[in-house]
Amino acid sequence: MTTSDIQARLADINRRTAEAQASRDRQFYALIGLHMLVIVGALFVFVSIPSCNEGLRLQYLANQENVSHG
Repeated sequence: MTTSDIQARLADINRRTAEAQASRDRQFYALIGLHMLVIVGALFVFVSIPSCNEGLRLQYLANQENVSHG
């Protein structure tokens, strides 16, 4: 095996290694992005629940007022 054959094989191995690493990096960042979306969604829900409950409470009071005056 000549030096140029060895260099060509090493270059091919390095190229495949770099491609595999890039693929793992893409999967990692996609997973992190998905987790961030879930976390943001959960925060949105937990922040929204008190205001939703307040709106339902006000609607209930308005309905009670309509029933008592109706």
